[in-house]
Amino acid sequence: MKFTYWTGLALAALLGCAKKPPPAPPAEPTPPTVETPAPMPAETPKPDDAAMKRERIQARIAETFKSIYFEYDQSTLTAEGKSICEAIGTLMKEVPEITARIEGHADERGTNEYNLALGERRSQVVKQYLASYGIEAGRLSVISYGEEKPAVDGHDEASWAKNRRAEFTSTF
Repeated sequence: MKFTYWTGLALAALLGCAKKPPPAPPAEPTPPTVETPAPMPAETPKPDDAAMKRERIQARIAETFKSIYFEYDQSTLTAEGKSICEAIGTLMKEVPEITARIEGHADERGTNEYNLALGERRSQVVKQYLASYGIEAGRLSVISYGEEKPAVDGHDEASWAKNRRAEFTSTF
């Protein structure tokens, strides 16, 4: 092979040029990043809104539907009895699905017949008050137990006072 001027020049140019820096050594391979998802919070069951509402109303019924007490041989509402009826009426207006049975009671004094009639009058007066408060009569029923279901056993005024009452059984 003959070297010509041009071949030498080309060779010199190729060899004599500034050398390129050697390529950088290959970087250590990085492991692939795997994103671990954040732990999911323990899934709490979403409470059923209807069930929660029902529980709240049941609690309000238990708070509101209190016994109404009467004076001896009376079937007129006291101021406290009217206040209880108004609270019941307010709740029944808010929740039209509530119905109530009003149970009239008497203490042990008097005959069975008299006490049944007195318990009936007591439950009727509560029903009438609630009806005048705007509660439909069809949502209210009455029954008299007279002296048959005492709240307190005893033969003294304190016991008798607890037995002269109207109580409620409600449904929702």
